[in-house]
Amino acid sequence: MENSEPLEGFGDDAPVREFADRGIVWLLETPQSLRGLMEIIPGSPADRLDFGRAVRLNRSFVPDDLHKQEADILFSVPFREGEGEVWVYVLIEHQSRPDAAMGLRFLSYMVQLWDMERREWRAANRKTPLRLNPIIPVLFYTGGRRWARLPGVDALMDLPEPLRRFVPQFETLFLSVRDAPDDVLTRSPLGSVLRVLSAADGSITALERVMRKVMTVLGDLPEERHDEWARLMHFLVLLIRHKREPEERVTLYNIVREVVDERRRPEVEKMGMTDAQVLVAQGKREGKREGRQEGQRETRIEMLLELLEVKFGAVPENLGARIASMPDRELRDASRRLLTASTLDEMGL
Repeated sequence: MENSEPLEGFGDDAPVREFADRGIVWLLETPQSLRGLMEIIPGSPADRLDFGRAVRLNRSFVPDDLHKQEADILFSVPFREGEGEVWVYVLIEHQSRPDAAMGLRFLSYMVQLWDMERREWRAANRKTPLRLNPIIPVLFYTGGRRWARLPGVDALMDLPEPLRRFVPQFETLFLSVRDAPDDVLTRSPLGSVLRVLSAADGSITALERVMRKVMTVLGDLPEERHDEWARLMHFLVLLIRHKREPEERVTLYNIVREVVDERRRPEVEKMGMTDAQVLVAQGKREGKREGRQEGQRETRIEMLLELLEVKFGAVPENLGARIASMPDRELRDASRRLLTASTLDEMGL
């Protein structure tokens, strides 16, 4: 199940902030998820792009001081017909309100990307003329306030109409998760999962209703799209864990178990099992601070071993003993490395 590797933030004391920062990036970082995203954004040229050959590029243009409020994902996607490709640049905006400078920031990131292409062309000493790839900027907004207008550089200017033609103009694809209507989100399985994200902070009754509908959509995914199903399902389990109180999680997990296909139920049980263990452990450790801390450490160790097994297969016995003796800081660092490691060796354990 290579496309369902867990991300940092499984611990029972993990803050919601970690999930907001990393969870969306993890959800969107595959070509299948990019296709699902582009299918639900109005005005998207999704039908012109070959997502089966899309490649995610390990390059970020977001400066360090903005990492807590935004993240970015960059894909190279070939055209369906003819030669050539396009950059799809997705900026994930976590701020709670619109940013008037967003258009300028987008333009800055796009220019950096084109400049990177130019420098690579020069370094390769190519004889052919420099040709830049077009860029499709995509703003993925998770905040609660509405945008009065889509971002543009002119939003920062007092601009007389005759001078507008001197200002750089480009179109930005825009998705506000909380404002998107259901008929838009349900165009793809990923959009259906985003319905749960938009309802995650609301009433438990409304969330249960949305969960049941989304589980039905995911259940219709064919077996050949198993990796996509597994990532979406795992995101739902993570979302439940990080957004709802412990007493509510059992109800939501039961909805998942009730609706999921019997063949896939063991896999879902694996995703949610550690959370049930945490709830039991919390009850046993209530009021006993020292015992609670030790129990939390044991739970972290169990979680890390479980997640290593899900991602890489059976964990060697000597490695299990090594993890059990790790200091807490090393356990946290190992959990972070799970997000990007592609082999057990890359975990550095």
